[in-house]
Amino acid sequence: MKYLFTAAALLVATPALAQDKMTVLLDWFINPDHGPIIVAKELGYFAAQGLEVEIVPPADPSVPPKLVAAGRGDIAVSYQPNQHLHVAEGLPPVLVWAMHSFR
Repeated sequence: MKYLFTAAALLVATPALAQDKMTVLLDWFINPDHGPIIVAKELGYFAAQGLEVEIVPPADPSVPPKLVAAGRGDIAVSYQPNQHLHVAEGLPPVLVWAMHSFR
């Protein structure tokens, strides 16, 4: 259920971008936390909405929000505590959704 909710949140957030391609910068190598994004792409949910999504794992996990702020990506997955640090650094991050693991 959480996978569908997260994928749906990403789909709802995309019309504001007004484009048909989107780059998602991950916070780490592909892992279970990215499941909703990977599953949505693999099942064609993005394509069904006319959206081509490129998923990019980072070389350095601290860089994705900075790349988005510099216009080199559309959205980035990041940790909540880091969001506060990025705002303090002057980056303009916008929270699209919060992922939570229920274990």
